[in-house]
Amino acid sequence: MITLKEISGYFFGAYLLARRDPRALGYFDISAEGFYRSFFAMLLAVPFFAIENAVDYKTLPTGTSIVPFLLLLCLALWSSWGAYLLVMAILAKYIGFPDRYSVFVIVYNWAQFAIILVWLPVSIIISGIFPVAFASAVNLIFIGATYVYLWYILKVTLKVTTTQAVGFAFLEFLVVVLVQAVFSGWLFTAPV
Repeated sequence: MITLKEISGYFFGAYLLARRDPRALGYFDISAEGFYRSFFAMLLAVPFFAIENAVDYKTLPTGTSIVPFLLLLCLALWSSWGAYLLVMAILAKYIGFPDRYSVFVIVYNWAQFAIILVWLPVSIIISGIFPVAFASAVNLIFIGATYVYLWYILKVTLKVTTTQAVGFAFLEFLVVVLVQAVFSGWLFTAPV
């Protein structure tokens, strides 16, 4: 099982990456075992993701009750997360960075969990205190910042060019949009 000490080390590495500190990758377990253990991040992220979306649920135009809504949303999260890693695995094989793919996966998994943890209190605070327009603006800025962060993760872990990293970050955006489109029919049913 993964320990809290290990997780806090990975979060510190994710924080250092955000600061563009060259020591950041040293805080991740980049072994084969570390690769497989990084998928715990997908499991650990779900409760925090569900809490954040439960808080937002009351403002959403849906007739789907909260429990199925949150289950579907968590399934959509896992689907987009896994689909992006699968697409990147295929690209790693054919574009020529299979030796660096596992490092990317490890860092990406823990960084995604860290992003969800950071967003949870921010989301709760802005949705409870500020007007909807302000909360939406903060949400958009946060999403933009996460894609800049992803660009940097791609650049550092895969050792690709700036343009390639931008393309791979945009690819994640497309995967998320496609998965959300698939799930939106179930998530956003008309109120009864």
